[in-house]
Amino acid sequence: MWLFGLLFTGMLALSASGATQPPRKPGPFACEIRYHFREHIRDAEPGEKPVSAASHEREALPLSRAAVASGASVQLVEGRVRHLPYRFVVRIVRPKGARQETLEVNILDRSGKPLAGFPQRMPNPLTRTGDSTRKDFEVPVSDTLTKKIEKSLLARDQFLTHVTLIVGIDDDFLSSARAR
Repeated sequence: MWLFGLLFTGMLALSASGATQPPRKPGPFACEIRYHFREHIRDAEPGEKPVSAASHEREALPLSRAAVASGASVQLVEGRVRHLPYRFVVRIVRPKGARQETLEVNILDRSGKPLAGFPQRMPNPLTRTGDSTRKDFEVPVSDTLTKKIEKSLLARDQFLTHVTLIVGIDDDFLSSARAR
């Protein structure tokens, strides 16, 4: 009887320590593309800046979804946007038994090859308790693609300054708003 009691107590201790519970899943997140631009001001006064303040247009990527890969818990965003010829793959991964999550960002061209500077992996910087609820990634665009975006998305006197992929957990995302 003493041995049975010891065995039962050991099983309770393992259960309380979380050893038998599934790994905690990464929380949902959202991604969007921001096209940053300025506008040429035709009637700028002498000494005034000939361009407007910075502004942006936004396009949402699909909502994140839970997945399991090689025993790890994953939140995944995978998709495309209308004005770029790229496929975006963004994952937050929590390996089985690990405390630390990893943010993985990849941007692929039409042939499936990563763009220059991608993939990127880092400890997950997105937290609701700290200052960091989003992370920006510069999206490389060629001069030809810049002209195409300006023609199809922006007004006549506007010009593209840069494009970013924003990954975040706050509520100021188009894809987050679609979920409500």
